[in-house]
Amino acid sequence: MRGPLVGLFVVPVVVGVYLIGEAATADDTPQCDGIIVEYGDSERSGPMKPGQNCNLYDFTDSRSAGTRTYDQQKKAQDEEATSDYWTGGWWLAYGVVGLAVVTTRRDPKRRRS
Repeated sequence: MRGPLVGLFVVPVVVGVYLIGEAATADDTPQCDGIIVEYGDSERSGPMKPGQNCNLYDFTDSRSAGTRTYDQQKKAQDEEATSDYWTGGWWLAYGVVGLAVVTTRRDPKRRRS
């Protein structure tokens, strides 16, 4: 009976480690997932340079969702990384506590009278 329970708590551990790893390895350079208009009509997405604006673009309905400056995008990404640290930490803690409880609990079937 412990096998399925262990499996149920391993998943949150993996998710927590993944989220913490994503936040820890995030690049400090703001990334624009929308469109950066460069010289003339040239458009691109990717890393931003100071002074550039990112046109946030909702690709599902083909509409602009606003713009962000370099500093605003950097702040948004920093907040997202902080959120990922907290969320990953909670998932990891939940999984570790669950694994500890499941693996240290005595099996009532093996109890001797």
